[in-house]
Amino acid sequence: MVTRALKQHKEENNFAEFYKKLEVFVPELKNFLTGSLRNAEDQGLLDRRYFSPDGILDEVFLDAFEGFSDEMDNNKLRRSLFKMAIQKIAAKGAEDIPDEVNTHALLKQELKTLSEDFTTDGAGDRILMEELDDISYLQKGSRELEVQLNDALVKQLIQKFELNEASLLSEEKRKLLGLLYNTIPDRSKQIVELFAFGDQDIHEISEILEVPEEVVERILFKVKERFRLL
Repeated sequence: MVTRALKQHKEENNFAEFYKKLEVFVPELKNFLTGSLRNAEDQGLLDRRYFSPDGILDEVFLDAFEGFSDEMDNNKLRRSLFKMAIQKIAAKGAEDIPDEVNTHALLKQELKTLSEDFTTDGAGDRILMEELDDISYLQKGSRELEVQLNDALVKQLIQKFELNEASLLSEEKRKLLGLLYNTIPDRSKQIVELFAFGDQDIHEISEILEVPEEVVERILFKVKERFRLL
């Protein structure tokens, strides 16, 4: 087991080997940090390039090294690493992280919001009610709501949510994708980023955030519906 080797490195006070072992054990953690940081920058929540994925990864692995115990198994370790990553990113943006009970309650409320904000346009197509005015702002050239995601992250969203890449070729559609992404509620966005950038499945996300799998599955379904407006 990975934890057995990590225990030995901890006993030897060998952080370098401990670090290397974690890098191999959970390579998707850096991808998650990279995607989450870039999106936070795109949305103006963090200064561009002020924080680096490698720097935060160093912090996470150091905390894991210092707090490592004999009771840790592979699942607990993976879960704790992603939790620490989420907390580190939130701390950079001075965002409060609620406890697990409140996270569950917030996700249920956000799910209700995601379920209620659909209507139909004149052609009978589904569209987000709150986005109607926002889209008109985009068309008028307002930059306040304008969030254009970088190419690498767009490709990850296309792949994970099975979006039509051809529909995102125009600049207007790319801006709309940024708007749709930016207006996903905060805790639901954590689920999206764990899924799309951290390559975590529903069960793994459920364990990391300590919420029921059904809630994770329904939120991902609603977000996929939102993206299909494109």
